[in-house]
Amino acid sequence: MAVLNTICFKSSEGVSTPSLPVLFQPSLSLHEELRRKERRSYYDTFEWICFEHQTAVVVKNRTISLLDLQSGLETAPLSLKACPSHFLPSTLPDGTIKNRLEFLAGIRALMKRCTIESDMVTFRILDQIEKTTGFLFAETLFLIKGNRKERIAGLITLKPLKGFQDDYVMISRKLEEHFGTESRLDVKSVFMLLMESAGVRVNDYNPKIRLALLPDNPVRISAAELLLFTHGIMKSNESGIIGSIDTEFLHEYRVALRRTRSLLSQLKGIFPPEIILRYRQAFSDIGKKCNALRDCDVYMLKKTAYFNILPPLLGFHLTPFFEELEVTRKVELKRFSDFLRSKTYRTMLDEWQTLLNDALVTPGIERESDPGQEPSINVAVKTIGKAWKKVIRHGRAIPAEASDGELHALRIDCKKLRYLLEFFSSLFPEKTIGPVVKHLKELQENLGAFVDLAVQQQALYGYIDSMKTKPANPELASALGGLIVMLHRRQEKERKAFNRTFRRFDNDETETLVTELLNR
Repeated sequence: MAVLNTICFKSSEGVSTPSLPVLFQPSLSLHEELRRKERRSYYDTFEWICFEHQTAVVVKNRTISLLDLQSGLETAPLSLKACPSHFLPSTLPDGTIKNRLEFLAGIRALMKRCTIESDMVTFRILDQIEKTTGFLFAETLFLIKGNRKERIAGLITLKPLKGFQDDYVMISRKLEEHFGTESRLDVKSVFMLLMESAGVRVNDYNPKIRLALLPDNPVRISAAELLLFTHGIMKSNESGIIGSIDTEFLHEYRVALRRTRSLLSQLKGIFPPEIILRYRQAFSDIGKKCNALRDCDVYMLKKTAYFNILPPLLGFHLTPFFEELEVTRKVELKRFSDFLRSKTYRTMLDEWQTLLNDALVTPGIERESDPGQEPSINVAVKTIGKAWKKVIRHGRAIPAEASDGELHALRIDCKKLRYLLEFFSSLFPEKTIGPVVKHLKELQENLGAFVDLAVQQQALYGYIDSMKTKPANPELASALGGLIVMLHRRQEKERKAFNRTFRRFDNDETETLVTELLNR
């Protein structure tokens, strides 16, 4: 049986609409059930992942539910202890809502986007034999801003029950005749109305590069556009880092940082050498300032996995390690947050933004000796081709028993190639560049897993060494030693998988795709 979608109508009277009770007579009648005030807070991730999946996360009366933005159906509510400013899906009680949000949001926090208060009256819709065929809600909606309330709109909402298609059609037609076709809204439109009233821009953030570069534009202009994009991503994530909302804010900040540094190092002549040197060093220094904080985040994210690797009796003794890690993270978070608030940092980023904006307005003198004037497509083909050949040359030179250093160096080569493909993706057909990125991604995942496991072991060895200056804890030392053994085994699996993975990457299909890409 088909689901009958919830429909809404804007009403100037809202909760006080006087004509509702007689609107459907004599076929149907309305029975007033309940008058109440209700506060609803709407949540989504920083990237609006739930909205992208046609879902709204609603917290009301200390319960949480998921609202389908297409049908208007709402899940059974789950009790909450409070209405927080943000929360992680993993902190919810077990059940359908937790499972769904963990699937959608993963390790991203759900952030409060706006809070609405509703003055509402609920009507039960009854047929001539007094059977319930649906519910009608008349409400006046207010935006809550601190201690103030601002009226948004009046709303009449029809929530039909399954099996009453004829009544649904009749009621919706009567409502449309009364309020006007232009007043009819679906649930998603109501959601957008609420966000707009709150001054919230839906889907206003996406870390993926989606610029439309012009092939014949001087590469200096294209580079400035790309660098302004990464600058914007860094700025967008600062408040989430400082607020410690979730670990992805720092991760995406660092990705934008690496993209910036990679572009400055790989695109020659886009700015004078002294400018390049200054900002490469400045962004390198920023990366170093947040390395320790990111390391803490990585280990905390792996906490459950680490406990699961070891036998329960041994894993139990890892607890002091993670307790100390939490203390260290707080210290590192404060240190880096203070830096992000500092005048030195703000001035540097503002000057960087001004430089990039100036490059768009005055891209340089048109002369053959200025590499910044070379067409973007020419630079894209040249730099991608060079980076591609380097990956293939270095990968083929790695023996069956690859060393840690060789795989780490190849990983860096792959990152540089991946960044170039992302930077210039809009200059090439998606059907060509898409598969190249996909093939490269598989190789990067193998190399990334290998290097990450090596780094984790190295850090754990360092921690064990630091225990010499602390009170003896042989149980923790044993647990960390066991963890290192298990991580080493996994690293060796990735090492053995490398040659097979690289052969899948270094094949005729990928070479044909790259040749087609570069010969366009």
